[in-house]
Amino acid sequence: MKTNILKKYVWILITLFFLSCGFKEDQKDRQEQIYIQELNEMLDNPEYGLYYDEIMDSIFDLITDNPQSLEYEFDDNSLGIRIATSDDGNVRVYNLEVSGFGGNPSLGFICRSLLQYKSGESVFCKEIRDFNGYITHIRHIDSNKYYLLEDYQGSCHQGTYENTILHLYKIENDSLQKVKRAFENRNDVSDNFEFSWNDKGGSIDLDFENKDSLVIYSRAHKELYVIKGMPLRNKPLKYYQYYWKGHNFELRKYDEPKEFYNEKFFIRIEQNSEDFWTYKCWNGGKKKGEPDLIIKSGTKQYWSYSYDVFPFDEWAVDDESSPMGVKYTFYNNGYCYVYCHGWKHGCHIDELYVYDPNEMIIYRGDFESVSQP
Repeated sequence: MKTNILKKYVWILITLFFLSCGFKEDQKDRQEQIYIQELNEMLDNPEYGLYYDEIMDSIFDLITDNPQSLEYEFDDNSLGIRIATSDDGNVRVYNLEVSGFGGNPSLGFICRSLLQYKSGESVFCKEIRDFNGYITHIRHIDSNKYYLLEDYQGSCHQGTYENTILHLYKIENDSLQKVKRAFENRNDVSDNFEFSWNDKGGSIDLDFENKDSLVIYSRAHKELYVIKGMPLRNKPLKYYQYYWKGHNFELRKYDEPKEFYNEKFFIRIEQNSEDFWTYKCWNGGKKKGEPDLIIKSGTKQYWSYSYDVFPFDEWAVDDESSPMGVKYTFYNNGYCYVYCHGWKHGCHIDELYVYDPNEMIIYRGDFESVSQP
């Protein structure tokens, strides 16, 4: 008898728990609907396509007073507002138009931007005045503290002008601060990275809503790829390549030299300029004295999962894709030297092929990689 009463009691508690969860979920949905409706009403019918500061202040107050809205999903196609949210959901920006969306685009995209961010279990808001246009994407870097913001600006005053500025921000001690000296180039260090694809060989249709069209960041490889400019005659886009150092980005320098050997040859492949590599070879399998053969102006390519080959400076990766291997090609007096290093046909390879002027293979050898210190 007592067992039956206990079972009924447990069943009642479980039922009440699920009813309570359902009530809380319904209450959350109603709060979200009320909030979005109120926000849409504020955004409805802007005067001459513009929002004045009083209205913007009220909208920012509404967002600030509702920290739970960071978890809401929005349709940002409303006139005069653009919303971008980081992939981890911890940072969101609301871009409110001063001009450019529904107003006069010849003035460029001029906005007021409110950043909403989460630190610990609390949500904070901060208006940022550093942006030239509006934030299109927020990229979460490998640490939860760092976020890369893309600031797009365009103008059609006396011709079309389009550029993007990258800003790096850090969340620390409940504060959101811009990272100084965030981008280290070969010649200087800058707080922003600005790039434009105008006047680079013609026009091209770029999808600004496509996250992979202009900027790609790979958390797996800690590498940042930024479009260099317009391609000529429909050639693939080229990218600047940066790597994440834990607190800023540094432009990728030359490759570290690679060395390989077998019983007959010792090979060293090193980068000698931005676009070319040098092949050095010693006979006898050991590196002694001067090389027996030096070939300059070699090229580097990557191959993919499907074994498609991509030029070195036209490859960009994301977290779901990465090169499977590299292919170096060198030409010398009609002979072609091809070294392949990476994963292919289910196994790791280190192979050298030498072709004669008739494209016949006159040497093929397996090599081992010299481990770098």
